[in-house]
This record gives sequence, C-alpha cells and structure tokens, in this order.
Amino acid sequence: MEQGWSVHQAAFESSTVPTCIVDNSGRILDANAAYLEMSGRSRHEAVGASSIDFIRADELPGVISGLDELVQGARAVRHRRHHRRGDGSWIEIEATTSPLPDRAGSTKGLLLVQILDHQVDPVQIDTDDELVTRQLYQPAGDAATIHDGEGRVAFASPSLATLLGRPDGWMEGRHLTDPDLKPVLADGTPAGLDHDPVVEAIRTGEEVATTLGVESGDGGRMWLSIVVGAVERDGLPARTSMRDITELVEAQQEASRLAAVVEEQLAYRANHDDLTGLTARRIVLDWVDEELDARRPVSVVFVDLDGFKAINDELGHLAGDDVLIGVADVLRSLAGPSLTVGRAGGDEFVAVTSLAAEADRFAQAVREAAGRPEGLVYHRACTVGASVGVAHSEVGDDRSTLLTRADRAMYEVKRSARNADG
Repeated sequence: MEQGWSVHQAAFESSTVPTCIVDNSGRILDANAAYLEMSGRSRHEAVGASSIDFIRADELPGVISGLDELVQGARAVRHRRHHRRGDGSWIEIEATTSPLPDRAGSTKGLLLVQILDHQVDPVQIDTDDELVTRQLYQPAGDAATIHDGEGRVAFASPSLATLLGRPDGWMEGRHLTDPDLKPVLADGTPAGLDHDPVVEAIRTGEEVATTLGVESGDGGRMWLSIVVGAVERDGLPARTSMRDITELVEAQQEASRLAAVVEEQLAYRANHDDLTGLTARRIVLDWVDEELDARRPVSVVFVDLDGFKAINDELGHLAGDDVLIGVADVLRSLAGPSLTVGRAGGDEFVAVTSLAAEADRFAQAVREAAGRPEGLVYHRACTVGASVGVAHSEVGDDRSTLLTRADRAMYEVKRSARNADG
C-alpha cells in the first residue's frame, strides 16, 4: 500500500475490523487479514479483483447511489448488502464507505470500506439472483461495464482499460458514445447520444446489439461488438459486454473495397472497348437512339482505316492491335469535350455529337492527320491512313438511316481514293 495514503499501515493490517481499500472503479487495492478471512479469499485472490463481483445484482443500484453521494461530498455512506465469499456462499454485511485522502488531502478516487457487522452464517440467495450477479460482471466478450440510470459507465471490468488502451477508470462517468472516443457507426456515420446502445436499452428495456467504432488510446480506430443486456428487473443497472472485432471489420471493409473495385472494373469493361479503351459501340448507339427519340440533333462521323489489312497480314494481329490502340489515342486527342469517340468494330471507329459544327471540325482534323506522310500512325515502316464520312440527322431519321448515310459517305471517300490511286 502506498505510504501517501492517510491510513496507518500497522493499524490497518492489525485491525480486527474487515477493511479494504478500493479505487473508483471498485478494484481492491489492499485488504487486511480480517477482510480476507471474512471474504474467504487469499490475498492473491482478493487484491486486484473487482469488489463489484462480490455484490448481489439487485443491490448494485444502492451501491452506485452511495458512491454518487460520496462524489457529491458525503463524508461516509453506510449500507447493508450481501457479500459473496470465495466458496460461492453469501453473507450479509453492513459496510461504511468513505473517501480516503492522501497526505495532500486529495482522495484520488480511493475509498476505505469497513465491514462494521457481518453474519458468519451463509445467507441463502435465490439461484436467479446469483446467476444475475455472475452474468452482470463476467463478460461474454473482452470487457464488461455497468451503467447508471442515464447510461454512463459506473463500473468497468479491468480489461476495458486494456481493451481501449486508456488509463484505469477513464471510462467511468462517460457514455459509450462519449465525444472523446470519436465514435462512429458501422457505416462511418458519427455516433452521438441518440445512437448510444446503453441509452437505447434503458429506454426500451430490450437487449441491444451493435457495432461501434471508437478511437483507442494510441489514436487508432478500433471496432467493438457491443451487447447491452435487457434489464428485466426494476432498478437493476444496464450491463454491457463488448469484444474487439477490429480485425473482422477491417477484413470486411477490405472485402467491400475490393468488391467495389471489381464492380467498377466490370462496369468500365461493359461500357468501353477492351482493346482501345474507347466507348463501347453499344453505348454510342444507345446515345444516338435516345437523342433521336427526343428529337434532338445528332451528327455521326465514321472513320475507316486504310492500309490496316496489310499490317494484319504481314506483321500479324499483335501488330494490328498496336495500330488500333495508336489510332484510338490519336482520335481521342482530336475529340472535343462535346464529342464521344467509340470503336464500331474491326478497324472502324465512330464519333457522335449533338453539335454539327463539332462533327465537321473533328472529321476535318482526322483527314488532316491521315494526310500526313506518317498517316494517322506509323508502325514498323507501315503507314495507316483513314477514310472519313459525316452525316447530320434530318427530320424523320432513325438510327439506321442516320448511320447508313454516314457509312455511305465514308465508303464514297474510300472509293474515290482508290480510283485516284488506280
């Protein structure tokens, strides 16, 4: 026992009055021989244990109320209660609890508990009461708490401080959704008192199970699975057990993140050409249908490569793929923000826009690029050019008629070029 406490060591140890010293969480810091004999426990079993574990469940509200009186300035509190001995039997005791100041006059949350009267004959306790008591403070998870009528932590198992990485007694007087914990719900939404599981359990009288994210003592995020037991008897405090499920939640979050990435990739692949990354033909044609159905203007530009077949035949399909990727990059660089370029299939490309002037500008830019000595692309001594056709929608057009006009315009250019070469 620390020398700073205002209790004479020899008098404390030799006193025939069963006496113990506890901190403000109920943990026994020291006990004299008379207390150990009365409690039926060895020093090893008593010191470090929680005195709350030795109290009947239906008497805890009175104990908590007495502690509140001490906090508010009472010099001592006396009450009768039952004490569970080391062999599991119960005795009835009358105890007085008072603040224990140090030499500087500070209580530091320490209490002196003296057992003024006790019956040595075991008291018969209803089995249900004992079961409630055992369940009340023996957590099913990693830690347990007992709460006052407003949901604040009145007592906590010693393992809670270890679990949260916080000092002993830090949680006492706080809600599980205390702002200092920076609590969040499973979906990341900040959790306030309206989301506090203990407050909800007290309000409804029903068991509440939830997942809560809190900030640990080292500043990291941890996740707790919390179960607040239903309060089935009037006056009993709320009991909470909690377990650290950080690894499980993080694994689930990672799985969700990967699933979202896969879903995004699948959506991208469904809407884009696998080889070139241009907009998929289906998406382009669907847009044309929507615009024509809404009677909005549509312009279509068809681009068909010249000299591509020779590359496939002479250099192989891998070289052909490289050419298609290169052409796609050129077309993408020539397109303005109001124009969408897609791959129609094979060595054909299509561009659509609602602006006729933009379609004409793009078509001319492609023609100029194809007319360079190196063509649209230059690959392994092979030059690739292009034939371009443009069509603007007219009243009564559907997709088929509009695309047919653009296709015919493109092939007319191609035939003219062949005739000129011939």
